[in-house]
Amino acid sequence: MNNLNANDFDVLIELFTSDGALQPPFQKPIVGKDAVLRFFREDCQNLKLIPERGVVEPAEDGFTQVKVTGKVQTPWFGAGVGMNMAWRFLLTPENKIFFLAIDLLASPKELLNLVR
Repeated sequence: MNNLNANDFDVLIELFTSDGALQPPFQKPIVGKDAVLRFFREDCQNLKLIPERGVVEPAEDGFTQVKVTGKVQTPWFGAGVGMNMAWRFLLTPENKIFFLAIDLLASPKELLNLVR
């Protein structure tokens, strides 16, 4: 999250496996380091992720599940507006990101308030 906040996508992508995947809200998974890096560079500039709490649980085959909830501030929502988010990681036994799903936890009312 620190790397994303710093727009340090070249360092961030090294946390993923070569066949790692990212699933942004309301989209199909983006698979492979090159595609994920392209998404970061095109769609994740100047985000501010504000993690608040996390839960770590073991998964099958030595994998680890991590769920972090918090807020994200983006240029799209306006300065100082934080949207509730969840980041669900599936980490390999080597602690590389195999899969990351990002969930928007906003209510319909919150989303309607964003309409200008």
